[in-house]
Amino acid sequence: MYIPKAYLEEDWEQVEYLIKKYPLGTVITTQQDGTIIANHIPFFFKQDKETGKKYLIAHMAKANQQLPTLVSSDNVLVIFQSHDTYITPNYYPGKQETHKYVPTWDFASAHIYGKSRIVDDSDFVRDQITHLTNQQENGKPDAWKVSDAPEGYLKVMQKAITGLEIEIVSTECKYKFEQKMKRTDIDGVIEGLGQDGLADVKGLTVEANKRYDAK
Repeated sequence: MYIPKAYLEEDWEQVEYLIKKYPLGTVITTQQDGTIIANHIPFFFKQDKETGKKYLIAHMAKANQQLPTLVSSDNVLVIFQSHDTYITPNYYPGKQETHKYVPTWDFASAHIYGKSRIVDDSDFVRDQITHLTNQQENGKPDAWKVSDAPEGYLKVMQKAITGLEIEIVSTECKYKFEQKMKRTDIDGVIEGLGQDGLADVKGLTVEANKRYDAK
């Protein structure tokens, strides 16, 4: 991924934040004929306490045509991306002085490279479903639990899916939120995002620039 130095994020906590906050990952692999195939599935992050190894855990439909490429692959890419938005030049106070401003697009993205394996085990799949559900239901009033569904129904549903485990080998992470701009222009973007109701991107912009200023 192309990452100018100002946008490079090397703090693992920020990668993990993207995985947990925006868990729908794009899984990209290569088929035997050389063509690329991709799907969008939700993951949760897991770290082995003994080895320190990091994993992405998910489930897929057994009918998914990408499944054969994930049985045992050393070359899997999973992309996670934050909310994103168009940045109008009108956000920048400096635009009123020189007009030497153009639009841009702000976002955060993590590219996770790893090794995959399919885990066709009912306990693994149930554990994955439970962890992901608990993660997404956390904080909701009267949060739904996997155990709320009848056990027989769950077993029938699970027959159609299988587990996926991706061991993380390397990562690239980019937070592009105006870090190269003047402070007055950054503040203008933050104000404009707030006025336009883009609270999520506004928060990302504030935090990304705090980290950048602290370097």
